[in-house]
Amino acid sequence: MSFSTFVTDTAGLQKMFEAIISKHETYAPVEKFGKFDYKKVSSLKECNPDSPIDATMSVKPLFFPRASKIIKYEASSAGTSIHETDEDPIAGKRVILGVKHCDARGLQVLEAVNKWDYIDSDFLKRRANTVIFSTRCDKADTQCFCTSLDYDVENLDAMDVAIINGPDGRIYLCARTEKGENFLTQNPAPGSRNPEPIAQEEMKKQYETFAASFRLKMDYKDVNEKMSKRFDSPAFEEASRNCVSCNTCAFICPTCHCFKISDEKIRDTGLRYKSYDSCNNAYFTLEAGGHNPRPAKYRRWRQRSMHKFVYYKERFGVNLCVGCGHCAISCPVNISIFEVVNHVANAPVES
Repeated sequence: MSFSTFVTDTAGLQKMFEAIISKHETYAPVEKFGKFDYKKVSSLKECNPDSPIDATMSVKPLFFPRASKIIKYEASSAGTSIHETDEDPIAGKRVILGVKHCDARGLQVLEAVNKWDYIDSDFLKRRANTVIFSTRCDKADTQCFCTSLDYDVENLDAMDVAIINGPDGRIYLCARTEKGENFLTQNPAPGSRNPEPIAQEEMKKQYETFAASFRLKMDYKDVNEKMSKRFDSPAFEEASRNCVSCNTCAFICPTCHCFKISDEKIRDTGLRYKSYDSCNNAYFTLEAGGHNPRPAKYRRWRQRSMHKFVYYKERFGVNLCVGCGHCAISCPVNISIFEVVNHVANAPVES
């Protein structure tokens, strides 16, 4: 199915954003202490939809919260009663501006596991009720490698509306889903119009310039194949030697989805929470009997790397990495998943 493309300019786009914020529940990157996180906004002045990728947190928490209530419970002499928690605050109709295209792809990748053996209706409802606006980057950051992975960055359909910067101040609004098509029809940018035939050529040139700006490049098919044969490689120990097991890489990642369940109880009432966890956590696989199958740090890094580039690919057909580089940007000891998997993939196979 083909979707519409419209052309506007910076003033028209800003007026469109202002109209969206005034009529819809809207989230966008908001700066605090030099970092940008997605917050609900009431005016365009509060946010920056063009925030830099290296300083912008993942949009994942708006779909998979860092911590969320699951149930309330209350104990009495008659037994324990269980109640539903309050209404989900992020499940309503909403628009998110300024989503990075790698972040949008991360949500698309997560859909596979959330529709697998257990249907996460909360995640899927949040996705269904959200319209995502994403501006295609003009230049890669030093840790980006999205164009090296198994998805079409140029024609990505993980967002509902793609914004592409053209020459001479022209801005293209491209619907990428039926939801995006309907939204643009109902909420047009002031002064927008159907573009001239040259538009496709200009958008193609913008992508080629963007793709040429990457410092990091890999052959993901080669990495997938080689990694699958290196489970016992000592290269995992070399690659993980400096890791301090802080779990920052997992918490910042757009696709990591490990979680834990914990209870908080005061006297006879309590709450059960679902919150982020990580396979890099030393206690993640600790069993009730005291046995831990991954006591060594390199085993946990092996699990993380193999899950990203082997296991998820085998089960769902896509890599569990979108090449955003946030793990490397945020890591206190400068470990990069790009460097880890390439180091392991090119290490000698143990005989």
